[in-house]
Amino acid sequence: MLPTRLPIVSPGPTPPCQEKNLCDAVGASFDLTCRILDREPRPEFALNKVREQYDALELLAYLEKRYSARDGLILAITDVDLFISVLTFVFGEARLSGRAAVISTFRLREQYYGRPSDEEIFFSRVEKSAIHEVGHMLGLVHCADLNCVMHASNTVADTDVKSPMLCPNCHAGLRKIS
Repeated sequence: MLPTRLPIVSPGPTPPCQEKNLCDAVGASFDLTCRILDREPRPEFALNKVREQYDALELLAYLEKRYSARDGLILAITDVDLFISVLTFVFGEARLSGRAAVISTFRLREQYYGRPSDEEIFFSRVEKSAIHEVGHMLGLVHCADLNCVMHASNTVADTDVKSPMLCPNCHAGLRKIS
């Protein structure tokens, strides 16, 4: 049976309206009741000083320890630059059918690429990244459909192209999982 609750936490600064919008979007996508938890400090324990990035897997391990299984799933949104050992960076990370996921806004802003700020594009990217990672927690894998939110994103262009929705195949897969 799929979980019905999704707490959202921000390790580090995140605009409050962003958390609320994210809560609404992810909650509606998966019929989850979201709640915003108290902000936590920036996850300095996960900082790799050589790379000047934060280890996404260390952050996931922390979330799994910090929030018990009775809390259900946990989604973190942070402004730090995330990586995993086999990739230069990640927009987000989740354990497949696990309890924890994290997304980073660091590379989702237009300013990161030297372009003027665009809050609409930024929020669209954040929303798609969060839905994607929650999909992994719910047991969905990467999808071959370029328009599906579960399609892998290696660049913001990949994220921009896809829809915030599950394709029919992933939607059916989600129903099978539940």
